Amino acid sequence: MLGDITANEVEVLNAFTVLGPGGQRELKEYLRYLLSKQYKREVKVAVFQNKLLHNLFHSLIHIVEREDFDVNLVKKRVAQIKELYYGIFEQVHTRYSEMVPELDSNEVVREFGRTGFENLNSALSKGNQEMIRLEIVDFYQEYNKLAQRRDARQIVAV
Repeated sequence: MLGDITANEVEVLNAFTVLGPGGQRELKEYLRYLLSKQYKREVKVAVFQNKLLHNLFHSLIHIVEREDFDVNLVKKRVAQIKELYYGIFEQVHTRYSEMVPELDSNEVVREFGRTGFENLNSALSKGNQEMIRLEIVDFYQEYNKLAQRRDARQIVAV
């Protein structure tokens, strides 16, 4: 329940009230620091370990592997991927930005998406199937590289 306070929360609040103004300020700064670190980890995991995104990319790769593929189908699939990618990113970003004022967006995730989708849209607008195929394969390979990074992998408890 929203109104229930746990024993840990009471302990933290009691310790916070005992601290002087300098200690309270330092604790708030440290909490912002911890939340920022957690945000960066969580946004990478949310975007790069998303099963639906992986499936959409995989199906897009299969579409462009064919000799003669439908560019409109590719455009629709790229639009789906882009909407999901930024939707996931914004969902995590919004949750943390409410708690951490002046939260810097995760540049790795945001820049990768921005440049990747710009390159894809540029290739799609030209209509050159070979160029589209190369951009999609490149985007997918970079996405997989980022998904394999240590800080983007999900931690599984054993």
